[in-house]
Amino acid sequence: MTTWLHDTFPGRDVNLVFARGLPAGVFFEGLREQNREPLAQGEADGWAWAVHDMINVAEDTDYEEVDYGRLCPQGAEVVVFVTEPCSAKAHGPHFAYYRDGRTTLFFSFEDYRQQRMGDNPDHLSAELFAAGVIGPAAECEEWKDGVHDCYEHEDADELRLVRTIADAFGLPSPPLAALPRDPSPLAVPPVATEPVGEVGEARPVVAPGTYAVHARGIDVTELAAACADAGYPARTQGESDGWAWVTWDAAAVRGGEVSQLAGFLTGFRYDERFGGPDRVETVFLSGTPACTCSNGRHYSVQHCEDHPFQFQNSRGGFERTYFNVGRGRETQRHGDLLVRELLAAGIIGRETPAYEADPGFNADGAVTMRIIADHFGLPATT
Repeated sequence: MTTWLHDTFPGRDVNLVFARGLPAGVFFEGLREQNREPLAQGEADGWAWAVHDMINVAEDTDYEEVDYGRLCPQGAEVVVFVTEPCSAKAHGPHFAYYRDGRTTLFFSFEDYRQQRMGDNPDHLSAELFAAGVIGPAAECEEWKDGVHDCYEHEDADELRLVRTIADAFGLPSPPLAALPRDPSPLAVPPVATEPVGEVGEARPVVAPGTYAVHARGIDVTELAAACADAGYPARTQGESDGWAWVTWDAAAVRGGEVSQLAGFLTGFRYDERFGGPDRVETVFLSGTPACTCSNGRHYSVQHCEDHPFQFQNSRGGFERTYFNVGRGRETQRHGDLLVRELLAAGIIGRETPAYEADPGFNADGAVTMRIIADHFGLPATT
């Protein structure tokens, strides 16, 4: 449960809203028209700001959310913190950024490291990564010792996230003046500073019309036997650079089932067979086109069984990162394991000049596939 605003408004579930690009009076009146009288308001640094009740407290049956798009005409911006989306269940805050009446970015504080949504989910990714709040180094690993409780630093992590957002937009104070600059008692997660190397030029790591699973922690005999026992005997197999790999003809098996098996191989179902938990990591790659069915176009929605996500990395029985590649599909991803490399390549971010210079840039996802291969050190299966 958040505390960074509730000391001022105890017992109330409130939203904190900032707007620029429209007169402050118009903004405040727009809130009133939606039955949200500002509890506090002000202007500073080009922004108008207001705090209002999340729901219409005057009407017991009015639980409609505020339509902030109505407050954001062409040329305007609105930043929203929903501090208590469900106080009864202690859910984390929500954040949203509107521009020109559209939702550019939205995420929950509970899972922003896994998924962000909107017209550009990576609008703030460069700032969040630089602050160490997303990316592989941002994940707490101490829980594995069986003693550490991540809830002990949850509030501190939340404050760091709020400060990063406030700095990125230049949000005024009050009401954010009391936020400490470095609120976490933990060290800021290390952020890699060495330059990202050139994307390797090599033959495709997975051939067109092929599904491939790379695994490390087991040898190719163990991998191939496990797949065969599950009903998916491999077409080809090999072992190199610490990775075992198997492939299938995409016309002969269902991709969704094979990608699911890749996740299962890393979890409790195979702990006894492979000699203990957390031994195996897998990378699933698909050499088939991205799904074009209605489900396949939506963010983090399970694709149809014939069109799996083109990339999936699994450990501990869970898919840590997965997404489709090419034509900007990487913005609609789950997980930030590769955020640094994707930002550096200009594939994601607030500005993506590579696409503007060449509309066909990475159209087939080949650049992204090489980034994936280089990150994990995957051998080619072709």
